[in-house]
Amino acid sequence: MAEGFRKDYFSTGAADRSRHGVFSQIDEVQGFQVAEGVFLRPVSGENLMMSFVYMDPNSLAPEHSHAEEQMGTIIEGEYEFEMNGVRRMCRKGDVYFVPPNVPHLARTYDKPCLALDVFNPPRAAFKALMEAAKKSEDANG
Repeated sequence: MAEGFRKDYFSTGAADRSRHGVFSQIDEVQGFQVAEGVFLRPVSGENLMMSFVYMDPNSLAPEHSHAEEQMGTIIEGEYEFEMNGVRRMCRKGDVYFVPPNVPHLARTYDKPCLALDVFNPPRAAFKALMEAAKKSEDANG
């Protein structure tokens, strides 16, 4: 056993082999434009959601708040993130945490940005977008 290995961390005591996970390619995930120059590709499980956020240069994700916790990181580029009136330039590798119902926004300047946001529980507004798109897809064959 390798030094530092935590046997309890990798426990299989509560394993459920009757359920199956999902593998996906992000380019195959339905995308949504939610503001001028702001595009989302959300992926959701039962209790957790992640969303790839693509922002063109000089775009704005307007101030908003939601009941879900949000945590995110910048994958490429940069944006100014404002949370409850406090602003910070976030760049590749930076991480942010937004508590429930705290107002926040994101703004790009000369560079585009790709961020990954995670929500718990899954963000209700995104789930509604995903469900509407699925119904439309089913209706159109």
